[in-house]
Amino acid sequence: MTEGPHAADLQRASPRLQQELRETLQRFRLGGPFYVLLWGLAGTASGLWTQARDTFLLLGLAFVLVNLLRFLVKGLPDDASERAVRQRLNWIWAVLLGNCALWAGAVSWLLLTTPNESARTVAAISSYAFATAFAHNFPMRLREAFIALGLLYLPTLGALIVNGSRFELVAVSCLYLLYVSLALYRSHAEYRQRLDLEDELRRQRDLFEQQSWRDGLTGIANRRRFSTVLTHRCRQARAEGTPLVMLLLDLDHFKAINDRYGHGIGDDCLIMFAQRLQAAFPDAGQALVARLGGEEFGVLVRQPLDVVMRRADAFRAAWSAVPLQLSGVGLNSSVSIGAVAFDPARHQTGEALYRAADVGLYRAKAAGRDVVVCADQPD
Repeated sequence: MTEGPHAADLQRASPRLQQELRETLQRFRLGGPFYVLLWGLAGTASGLWTQARDTFLLLGLAFVLVNLLRFLVKGLPDDASERAVRQRLNWIWAVLLGNCALWAGAVSWLLLTTPNESARTVAAISSYAFATAFAHNFPMRLREAFIALGLLYLPTLGALIVNGSRFELVAVSCLYLLYVSLALYRSHAEYRQRLDLEDELRRQRDLFEQQSWRDGLTGIANRRRFSTVLTHRCRQARAEGTPLVMLLLDLDHFKAINDRYGHGIGDDCLIMFAQRLQAAFPDAGQALVARLGGEEFGVLVRQPLDVVMRRADAFRAAWSAVPLQLSGVGLNSSVSIGAVAFDPARHQTGEALYRAADVGLYRAKAAGRDVVVCADQPD
């Protein structure tokens, strides 16, 4: 039996992971040219560009190629999979660590080869500067960042010790390594804290957006959501010629229920009605169920009119067939339903379709309630 694709192959990358990729890539392109420039400066100061020209130029060419590679790596679209984003991040970090390893080898060779103190100073300062910049710019992955820090810093420190540098210089270098390590750890903590904060802001935004589209009592879509989807689906039906039917439903004599049993029972009735209506039209891709206000509900269904009429009448009959039991109170309830099929010649807007469905609902009430009436059928 063939297994399906791994979930990570299909799952869209989280906003947090996408943000990590964007920020890593943006900083990734920044530092490459400085390795080329400082290598040229150190080589010029040491005289190695004349004394060991082939090796010096070969290392310089390697820095140029790595720099070009850093600019060739591209980002990914916002809908990229988690697997693709992680692979791209792994590739970026592989290039970063390769760049650091190249610098480690090159600067070690320079420090152990040249007796020129100025060249050694340039190389050492460059290594410490790169380590500092890395600690502040790439705190996203702590383990990989510490590996890079070691590659940038430790070979230079080791070469200083091998060359018999003054104790004070070695001691200061060790203390500065401690500072850079602590700075990296703190940068990593602050980076994660910022991502956590932005995750929370996104969650709050999504929650607010969800609440703005949902009815507070029943939990189904509200009038705002219904109006937006109505406009979109009317345009889609006009462009594609697909069927679209709108139902308007109104609980019969609902005010009497509130007056007799209280608003608590009335709210329970609305909640139960919404649940059953949602269950009667569960196909989310084809139907949208919404509370439009008070005891009025709406349904948009992308099916032919005759099919929707049968479904609506089945719901109407089921709702009125059995008395409701709400908080120990039994009561009878019925619903009147108006229906209309979208006609691009007559319904230029979603509002026009709504008015037509409202005509059907009015006729259903005038016919004695507890019926489904199509606005297109003759009186």
